[in-house]
Amino acid sequence: MIRKLNEIRIAINLKYQQPFPKSRNRLLSYYCYVPRRIKINPSGEIAGGLSRFVTSLIDFSFVRSICASAYSSVGGHAYDPISLFLLELFRYLEKFPDLKTFLSTVRDEEKGKHYRLYAGISCSHIPCEADFTHLKDRLGEGLYIEISQALVEIVRLLGFLSFAILSTDGTLFPSYSRYKGCTYFCEQCQSIEFKGLIENVRRRILYKLQDPKRLALGREIKVRVDCPSPRFPEEIQKPKVELLTLSLKIADPEKPSPFNKIFGVQEELKSPGLDVIVRKINFHSINIDQIDSFFFRCPKLPSDTEARIGVRRNPKNPDKIEKIFGYNAILTTSIELSLGLELPVGCLTISGNAEEGNQFIPLKQRLSRHHPHTKIDLADAKYDELHNYQHARTTGSIPLIDYNIRNEDVSLEGLKQRGFDRNGWPFAPCGVLCRPNGFDYQFQRVPP
Repeated sequence: MIRKLNEIRIAINLKYQQPFPKSRNRLLSYYCYVPRRIKINPSGEIAGGLSRFVTSLIDFSFVRSICASAYSSVGGHAYDPISLFLLELFRYLEKFPDLKTFLSTVRDEEKGKHYRLYAGISCSHIPCEADFTHLKDRLGEGLYIEISQALVEIVRLLGFLSFAILSTDGTLFPSYSRYKGCTYFCEQCQSIEFKGLIENVRRRILYKLQDPKRLALGREIKVRVDCPSPRFPEEIQKPKVELLTLSLKIADPEKPSPFNKIFGVQEELKSPGLDVIVRKINFHSINIDQIDSFFFRCPKLPSDTEARIGVRRNPKNPDKIEKIFGYNAILTTSIELSLGLELPVGCLTISGNAEEGNQFIPLKQRLSRHHPHTKIDLADAKYDELHNYQHARTTGSIPLIDYNIRNEDVSLEGLKQRGFDRNGWPFAPCGVLCRPNGFDYQFQRVPP
């Protein structure tokens, strides 16, 4: 394997030759490939862990060339993109729960010295969580795909990948953003304008002051507007959006409420000895050009506006359906029967409620730009679409996709009416069951 990797290293470095714009003296870290001795213990464990194993075999210098287009020769100091990429890789290989826990280990003088050594990080310049976020924003999805496909190419040249059989499937994973109960949010929900807010609140407070029976201390005064989202179906009534919640309390002479003056009821609240307090507010900004014009953010709008609700079967109880607010990661896995391995070779991330079956072709096209065409494509019933069959066959692949019932009557009576038996085998006009001679298995039903 080491002999093969030496040849592959030369081929990869010849393929990616774009020079990195920043000089070495302007980098806070610098990665340099060092082939280290690999020792496997009698128990089968690798001495030094997977981090030492991977960095000893693979030269990651090509990452710097791929990321060169995202950097400039001017500007301040920056971390070597290979260093940040390797630290993120080490976190997954060593199965740390999150980046914060891993970085605390990297900062440790003894526990993190091998991570710093492999990534080219010095003790005086250790990155924080914001540096990793900045790297992801700088590179974007496209360059990350280039890096991942270069690693897949190395594994393919080693002989572990043949791309003969590819399996495509999706898995839902939750977002870090908390779901707040609205599935129809849009861009308009981030900034809702309310004109005449001060006058509206002032009028409602004066109405309560006219009759002492209406003055209930602590009772909420809510300011609502119609939901601005155009994504609601016609049969569903739009809810009211709560922008501001106020209440009245007994005045504190030492700490007068500033909202009495803001809403113009300072004089009116003096005699009853009351103050206006704000309990909830989703204030966004003020329109300077117009008097009494405020912008609010919908309280049901999550911080992650790209995530959506997806539905899947509960892993612990397949009879139950569970909802997940997040994303759908569609993975393409190469099945190597001779080696008994299943290795992921591609990934595509969509929102949780997006049509998974429509992502088969984009994922296949992305892989075809880097790797040879596959011979057999496996997928579940979500991908049972006519265009997926047609695209797979145009590339010379055999699509084996599970049949999607789609509200079809598969009862015994329904099958008999359409000329099939309980297993889906057709009957001949004479009433004789048409099974292939000498075979006892069921053929895959494919749309015409």
